[in-house]
Amino acid sequence: MPKLLGHARRLPIINWNYTFFGAHLQNVGSNWDYPQESHAAFEMIYVVNGVEGIDCGPYSYTLDKGDFAIISPGTLHHVWAINNLTYFCFHFDLDEPTFEEHLIANSKIVYHRDEPLTKGITANMDNMINLLPPVSATTSSHAGQDEELREGWHLGVRPDEHYDFADKMKLQLLLSNVILGLYQGIKDTSHVTNLSTMQYAKMIRVYIKKTMQRQVDQVIANPENIEANLDNGNIIADICSQLNLSIGYASRLFKTYYGSSPKSYLSDIKKEIAQQLLLKPQFNINQIGTILGYKNPANFSRQFKTWTGLSPKQFRTHKVSHFVDQRLFSENFNTFPKENMNDEAFKENFWNSI
Repeated sequence: MPKLLGHARRLPIINWNYTFFGAHLQNVGSNWDYPQESHAAFEMIYVVNGVEGIDCGPYSYTLDKGDFAIISPGTLHHVWAINNLTYFCFHFDLDEPTFEEHLIANSKIVYHRDEPLTKGITANMDNMINLLPPVSATTSSHAGQDEELREGWHLGVRPDEHYDFADKMKLQLLLSNVILGLYQGIKDTSHVTNLSTMQYAKMIRVYIKKTMQRQVDQVIANPENIEANLDNGNIIADICSQLNLSIGYASRLFKTYYGSSPKSYLSDIKKEIAQQLLLKPQFNINQIGTILGYKNPANFSRQFKTWTGLSPKQFRTHKVSHFVDQRLFSENFNTFPKENMNDEAFKENFWNSI
C-alpha cells in the first residue's frame, strides 16, 4: 500500500495553553507602595506615565515612562511609585518552559523605551489599554482613591463591563504578539559565561519543570512501558551537579528569589501534574504514581491527600462527576475490556474500582 502522506509537508503539533488573567490601568500618588509578593504567573508592568521602582531579590530597578518589566513566575518582588505614576499591569501563564528558559539567557527584568525590543511590545500593550472601558464620572471624581480607580479601569474583572468574543480574541492576539516579541528579542541572546545568582535560581526552576514535563510527555507518547520512559535520577541533585553547585547553596539561592526550596517547588509541580493526569482516562492511579516517581502506590495516595485533602480516587470521581460523563470516561480506559462495553453492571463495578 503506498504511503498516502509520504510527500506531505507538515506543521508541528502545538500542545500548550496560555492564559490571560486580566489587566488593570491605575494612576497612583507618590506614597503608593505595594508590599512584597510573588505570583504563579508571569507579570508585565508597563509605565504609561511617571516613575516606578521595583525590587527583585537583591536587585533594584527604576522604570520611567515607556519602560516595561517582565517578572517570572514565583519571583519575589516589591513595587512602589517614585513619582506620580500611571501603570498598566497584567498577568499571563504559558505552560511552555522553553520560553522561560530563554528569558534566563540574559536575566533581564526591565526593558527601557529606547531598546529595539521595547517599542513593538509596548505598542501591543497600548492597544490593550485602548480596549479598557472609559472611566466613569464617579470614578473620575474620586481619582485620589486608588481602589475606585482600579475598579474603573480594569480588563476582564468588573462584572458590569461585558467584553464580547471579538474583544477577547483581540486580547488573545495582542498577548500572542507580546509573547512572540519577547521571544524573538531574546532567543538569539548569547549565554553569558558568568551566571548571576538570579540566573542560577531560574535555571534550577526551569530544569525541574522541564524534566517533569518531558517525563510525562514521554509516557503519554508511549504508555505501554512506563518504567522504561522514566528518569529515575534525583532531579534536584542532577541540576546542582550540572551547575557545579552544592544542594545547600542551590537551595539558598532558590529561596532568595522564590521564597521556597527546590524540593517544595518540585512537589508543587508533581501536584499539578497529578491533578492533570487524574483526568486522563488512559492512566490508572498506580500508573500516575509511578510517573511521578512513587514506587509504592500507597505513598502516592498519602502525598496526594496531603496536597488536596482528597485521595486520588476521590479527586478523580469528584472531577469526572462534575465535568466528564462517567460512562465515557471509564470506556476510554485502556484497561477496560472491550467485550464488556455494553455490560452496564460491569461498567458500574469498573467505575467503582478505579
